[in-house]
Amino acid sequence: MKKLRIDRLDLDLHGVTPAAAEAAAGQLGPALARALADRGLNVRSIQRLDAGRIAVDANLSGTALAERIAERVAGTTTKD
Repeated sequence: MKKLRIDRLDLDLHGVTPAAAEAAAGQLGPALARALADRGLNVRSIQRLDAGRIAVDANLSGTALAERIAERVAGTTTKD
């Protein structure tokens, strides 16, 4: 994979507990690295990328939330 630089990531986490949101934020970097591994980038330089919405359960763990966000970003920016 080529280089992907994310300068800023804005997330609206409605319906997620503060603890899960904080845990997800701490685990998002490694989750993105796993989700992007062995994939080719499908974008060039872009100013803004909207990866859409993810429906989440109120009891979703931080780890699971980080993985879901990472998969959505990876699916939007790469080709398999």
